[in-house]
Amino acid sequence: MNGVDRTRQLLRELDARSAAARAEGAPIACAAGCTFCCHQRVGIFPYEAMALYTHLRTQQSLAEAAAIEQRILANARRIDALTADEHRRANLACAFLQDGRCSAYAVRPQACAAYHSTSRRHCEHAYANPDDMGTPKNSRPVLLELQMHSAALRDTTRAGLEAAGLPAVQGELHQLLRALIEGGDERMGDRD
Repeated sequence: MNGVDRTRQLLRELDARSAAARAEGAPIACAAGCTFCCHQRVGIFPYEAMALYTHLRTQQSLAEAAAIEQRILANARRIDALTADEHRRANLACAFLQDGRCSAYAVRPQACAAYHSTSRRHCEHAYANPDDMGTPKNSRPVLLELQMHSAALRDTTRAGLEAAGLPAVQGELHQLLRALIEGGDERMGDRD
């Protein structure tokens, strides 16, 4: 199974769990156009970077792909100068965020698909007050079942990748994509 197929399979699983929770009345606040979480540091597996890169090259118009690629490279350069903690507080928009929507939604990383909140107000506060990161003021209420399911999928994915002898270390989204843009997949294993 290639990276795109694996990504889509995991997304179907996560989306089905989320939809089931909503159907049971869970107050998930996430909705199209809400982009507060699209300004966070996102760790992805190399196969997810390949899925995003493939999507960029095959599903976007040439003009859109060029614009996204420029944002990827600019974000990666900016992130190079930041510590992980500074990056978490920077509110740097994801390069795939276009007009309030994810332009790679069909292959978005597992971390993005699993991220959810039961309070838009808390997400808005976290975005507006990044210095509160890691404090009770900036907590995000979540559904424990969805959080645990996501963690289990991530851990299972990591174990499966390791068992197959594939890279299982996550890296920062823009930095892994820059490695693909600039030099191909052989450079991705060097990132974390």
